[in-house]
Amino acid sequence: MQRGRRVLVVGATGRLGVAVAHALAQRGDRVVLTARDPGRLQALAAEVGHEPGAPAAFVQADLLEDGAPEAIAESARRAVGQVDDVVLACGPFPRTPLDALRRDDLRHTLTVHAIAPLLLVQALAADLTGSRGAVVALTDAGVTRPYTNHVAYLTAKGALQAGLRALSVELAPEVRVNMVALGIVADPEADADPLRLHRLATRTPLGRFGSPEEVVHVVLSLLDATWATGEIWGVGR
Repeated sequence: MQRGRRVLVVGATGRLGVAVAHALAQRGDRVVLTARDPGRLQALAAEVGHEPGAPAAFVQADLLEDGAPEAIAESARRAVGQVDDVVLACGPFPRTPLDALRRDDLRHTLTVHAIAPLLLVQALAADLTGSRGAVVALTDAGVTRPYTNHVAYLTAKGALQAGLRALSVELAPEVRVNMVALGIVADPEADADPLRLHRLATRTPLGRFGSPEEVVHVVLSLLDATWATGEIWGVGR
């Protein structure tokens, strides 16, 4: 693949979004960042700018707002002219035990993880078609191997997988749409019980959790995999 692609990273200030943005910038792509937190966006933009002293473009937006997908698409176009590729790294991971599940839990989580991303791809369809682009989304191995207390999140990721597989047909052959179904990516700083993490990790086939760098490797591979679409690559399961 030719370097210097213009890549929109959605959920850019999350741990995996940050890792993806840095990797894209390091290989010569021009990133456009979007997330909710303007301060974190500004800081990341300064780190991954296309040229020294020139921060990357960013769009502050909340995917819960009805007009967010269209606003992100328009702002990204103004910043770089055309979006070539999209990485969907939306990160909220709400805990929703079944006995406490509310309608708003499902509505909000579906909006952030499925509805808004699908509408954003729709809004950028002409750009992606013109550049023979790619969409890569982070989803979750729990869609096919569910775990407890995350009904809303897993429902939303399942909807995203179904929707993007449909779009892989709608947008073919010009645009490739693929996904990465993640196992657990280790975050020692966020987990209060390292011993529990160790016990869980030993139950996995490889005996450990993944790292952001390993996720990035797969994301970049799918961005470049010109003979793959509608695929869900499982890693860390």
